[in-house]
Amino acid sequence: MAEDGFVEVRGANRDNNVILHLFAVALMATGPIVYAANDGGTVGIVLTVVLLPLGIAVWRGIARAKRRLLRLDEVGLPATAVVLSMRPISEDSTVRVRLLIKGPDVPEFVIEHDARYDPGLKPGNKLVAAVDPDDHRDFELDY
Repeated sequence: MAEDGFVEVRGANRDNNVILHLFAVALMATGPIVYAANDGGTVGIVLTVVLLPLGIAVWRGIARAKRRLLRLDEVGLPATAVVLSMRPISEDSTVRVRLLIKGPDVPEFVIEHDARYDPGLKPGNKLVAAVDPDDHRDFELDY
């Protein structure tokens, strides 16, 4: 069973993701701002050392996800995802869904995906999927 890979559900935003980019900028700017406001205090240095790389990682993650989604738009193979099972994994309505992915040009594989609860994720339901032909663990679901 594939355990990692890129899974996107329901036509993710392929635009600029302004809110996520602003979040990344806020992370990157917090340390230097605190440092400048406190005339070079230790807290500012620590926040810069911790939050600046974190902000850069968030920014790069946004770009990587967008590239993968655009790749799926270009070369994704049509497939069907059959919901095999669904179980809650947290109190905030997150569920772990076990899916059987298959299609005319996609060898069958099973993957687990964590998502927000949705009635379309009931066992037995069939979902539309697009699968990356080079890495079958990269796919997008639409339900």
